[in-house]
Amino acid sequence: MHNLLKRQLKKAGLDLDTFPSSENWQQFLESIDRSYQQSDQDRYVLERSLSLSSTEMQELYQRLKETYKTRESAILNAFPDLLFLIDEDGKILELLAGNKDNLYKPEQEIIGQLMTDILPKKPVKLIKQCLDHALQTNEMQLVEYELEVPSGSLHFEGRAVVMGELPNGKRGILFFSRDITDRVQSGFQQKLLESVLSSATEGIVIMDAGQRVLYANQAVSQMTGLTVAELINEGQGFLRQQQDQKIYQKIYDQARAMGHFQQEVIIHHQQGDQSDVLLSMDTKKNDQDETEYIVAILTDISEIKASQVRYEHLATHDILTGLPNRRLLEERLRQAVSKARRNQFNGVLFFLDLDRFKTINDSLGHGVGDRLLYQVASRLIRVCRIEDTVARFGGDEFVVLVDDIRHQEQAFRIAEKILRVFDKSFHIQGHELNISTSIGISLFPDHGTDVEQLVKHADIAMYAAKNLGRDRYQVFTDEHLESAVAGITMEYEITNALDNEEFFLMFQPQYMTCSRDLSGFEALIRWQHPKQGLVPPGEFIPVAEASGQIEQIGLWVFEQICLKVVAWNQAGLKFNRLSFNLSQRQLMDGKLAQKLIGVMQRTGAINYAGQIECEITESLIIEQTDIALETINRLKQTGMLLAIDDFGTGHSSLVNLKRFPLDRLKIDREFVRDIGRDQNDEAIIRATIALAQGFGLEVIAEGVEEEYQLDFLREVGCQEVQGYLLNRPLSIEQCEAQMREQSDLPQQAQGR
Repeated sequence: MHNLLKRQLKKAGLDLDTFPSSENWQQFLESIDRSYQQSDQDRYVLERSLSLSSTEMQELYQRLKETYKTRESAILNAFPDLLFLIDEDGKILELLAGNKDNLYKPEQEIIGQLMTDILPKKPVKLIKQCLDHALQTNEMQLVEYELEVPSGSLHFEGRAVVMGELPNGKRGILFFSRDITDRVQSGFQQKLLESVLSSATEGIVIMDAGQRVLYANQAVSQMTGLTVAELINEGQGFLRQQQDQKIYQKIYDQARAMGHFQQEVIIHHQQGDQSDVLLSMDTKKNDQDETEYIVAILTDISEIKASQVRYEHLATHDILTGLPNRRLLEERLRQAVSKARRNQFNGVLFFLDLDRFKTINDSLGHGVGDRLLYQVASRLIRVCRIEDTVARFGGDEFVVLVDDIRHQEQAFRIAEKILRVFDKSFHIQGHELNISTSIGISLFPDHGTDVEQLVKHADIAMYAAKNLGRDRYQVFTDEHLESAVAGITMEYEITNALDNEEFFLMFQPQYMTCSRDLSGFEALIRWQHPKQGLVPPGEFIPVAEASGQIEQIGLWVFEQICLKVVAWNQAGLKFNRLSFNLSQRQLMDGKLAQKLIGVMQRTGAINYAGQIECEITESLIIEQTDIALETINRLKQTGMLLAIDDFGTGHSSLVNLKRFPLDRLKIDREFVRDIGRDQNDEAIIRATIALAQGFGLEVIAEGVEEEYQLDFLREVGCQEVQGYLLNRPLSIEQCEAQMREQSDLPQQAQGR
């Protein structure tokens, strides 16, 4: 019998060995029924309880799982490194953590790939060595590597940690990769900063509030003569010299009061040397406005100070000669005028312009010209006193300032002394040069107390000296000023004369000495002024020369000559030549030949070049040399004739006869005038004619006004003459009439 049934029978008071009564049986059955009902109820409760517990447990587990994943995700997301799971073969199995934007390649191109297929050779080699070492030692390994990306170079630190066996049976490695670019660059910048500070030319000192040196670079050591160790370890300031302490303390006090202060100081070296230094000092304060640190910057400005001295010298002195320049002269002149006014005595200004310097400079080169200016400056310094000022005003102009003369005669003696400076030749690069100077003098206060006025008056007087023949001096006068003003006025009027066609030509006839037949003409320019009437060439030609207007006038004259030569030939008029004069200013122009040939080609006169004669004074040829020779040779190639005017009045005549392709010599009127009165002049004429015959040149004499002069010239063999004895300058109509008469042409055909 089942134990449960036995317990229920016993509980109901039934004996198992006796059969129960119906009443007892009924109780037994009811008891059994209640037991089953209670058992069913208990089972139900148990089953229900078990069902509820299982659901709650599932929900709880899910919540715990989600919480874990959330924490894991949060931890991994907050993890600064890229975390890779890699197997022992180097295959990247999983990216566990890190910002995917920092990946070398997109995640889908990395997972499942070998590192050797992804990374460049150099970094993958370093990483592979790190992984292998970790597998061998089973210890964490470090590696640093660099990757090149479009934005530049990135530096990484890698850490390899070996973990257990993976499901594929291979050992796994966790590889942490951290971007350390900022750290590397910061370290580089720190090293760079340290390098810059230590090698900086500026001295840098950092001190505490007690002025104890905490840091000093090598530049401070060089300035003070103390080693960096001495500066830092001895607990003192960085300026140890007694003479530096007082000024240093003053700067420190100012910096502490103002926060910043700087001043130029002199720092004394331990060995006795000294340096000019710009000392800048700044104080760094804490939150309580207390000084914590003092930073001093020491800039050695010794070279700058020396450069300033040099620049100031250059600004006030001429580079070539070393003399004071115009700027310094004007300042000293201003001081001298004030001094003379206070002390009631005179000063004098000598304005020098070298005669014919441009000729030397253009013909022998600027190198020779510069050396000449230097030697002139040296001589002027030697003849003047130390207290006098010798200045180069510009170009070939010099000025001498003497501020303490008592009377005008002293100025004259000084001027004579300056003129004598040029008596001796200048020897430069194998050349023996002889030059002179023209000097203008202005006295102060007599001729003004204004600097500009005194210089202008001395300049005007200098031009007056040149007009009188050079190699002399002139004291300024009101007449000189009037003449200068008149010259300026005439310059303006000459410009108008060119525009208004006020210039015209006259023609001086030339004749054969023996037959008195007409041979040619010399063209002479004239000016018909609308108010003043006929202006003599001697008045306007020098002004035009000085102003440069002579070049335009000369081209106009040459064009008129070319037109006349063409017209006369087309009209059948007979003449040997038509002469014109070249000015000094024209001959200085290196393009003169090109200009004249252009006029000849334009007018057609190039076909009659053999009837055009160019007259040049001998002195012009001497002064221009190489420039003149090149110009004359080019003109000569066109067939143009060449004559030397005023022959015998210049120098080195034989040399010029040999060098230049001449056709004719013209004897100056100075020698012709004294025929019959001066045997020396007659001898010069004979020698000139003999010389010309020896060189195969023709000779013409000008200024013939008497029959006996003509007779003498005929006797000594002079072929042609011109002068008032035979005819005065003619107008164009008169000129053509004479040619028609000599050519037996009807007079009615004459015309301009």
